[in-house]
Amino acid sequence: MKTFLRIILTLVLLAILFSQIEIDSVAAVLDQANPIWLIAGALITLLTALCAAWRWQVILAGSGLKLPFLHVLRLTLTGSFFSMFLPSSVGGDVTKMVLLASDAQRRELAVSSVLLDRVIGMAVTIVLGIGAVALLPSIWGNQAVLLTMGIALLIFCVGAAALFNARLIRLLAWLTPKFIWRRGGDLIERIHNAVLLVGAQPRVLLAAAGISLLRQVITCVAMFCAGIAFQVPAALVVYFAVIPISLAITVLPISINGLGLQDNALMMLFGAAGVGAAYAVSLSIYLHALRIMISLIGGLVFAFTQRQTAPQSTNDESVQAVLPRSDSVSTVSK
Repeated sequence: MKTFLRIILTLVLLAILFSQIEIDSVAAVLDQANPIWLIAGALITLLTALCAAWRWQVILAGSGLKLPFLHVLRLTLTGSFFSMFLPSSVGGDVTKMVLLASDAQRRELAVSSVLLDRVIGMAVTIVLGIGAVALLPSIWGNQAVLLTMGIALLIFCVGAAALFNARLIRLLAWLTPKFIWRRGGDLIERIHNAVLLVGAQPRVLLAAAGISLLRQVITCVAMFCAGIAFQVPAALVVYFAVIPISLAITVLPISINGLGLQDNALMMLFGAAGVGAAYAVSLSIYLHALRIMISLIGGLVFAFTQRQTAPQSTNDESVQAVLPRSDSVSTVSK
């Protein structure tokens, strides 16, 4: 039902989009594009995949699991493939968890590290989006944009509070029937412990947030290259204002892979900066194409490396130390 509703909302958003643009105008912008600048933007975008893998590697190291960068990159690219081509928005995250958790000792780290990776990425995106509003005074009175940003911030805050709240686990254990909790409660508590332990390391969190910031900057630069290719009449600062806001809006799990939602957001935001709808939609199509490119690379990586086994951690003792038993939940919480 959730997937069905997202498909319906995606179709509604696309219908709204097509009612406000002229297909011929968009085709003309795409037709006149300079391929050299488009290729440059695509090459720069490849750096975002490296940043995503780097951020996850930092979080894993903070959990006590040190893996080679190439192995983490392989899992990251594979996750991007399944995230794009599975109907669920969490398909890529689940894939990364399954591939990393090759044995019982690393199930907790697999789940907790992917959760933290997603939360930190979303946090930086939303904070940058809110901060970027200051660079675009023309949308200060746009209630739709401000409301959407507020909803995204609210959803994130509730999710983050639940993730780092030890009392929630105790409440969940109390509400869940005993015969169910006995089967999976221990694993849930160990996952939560792993999350709390990384959350107690400010240096790890700041490093991951810094990498996320770098990833956002790279995305803005790549889109600026596309803007040059499409001859978009906008300065670089406009991209640093518009792209973070649009990405923060697209964080909302409303449409399939941001289809329709991202396009309408970019058209509205670039329009507030004086950029025509045809240019904005062309940039949005390019951004969709970049995601598909990364995902297809991930599919190829998965196809040719799926039989590889995960390398041993270079710090097995620290992994065990980071995974306390369920009876230490209160100690970790303190």
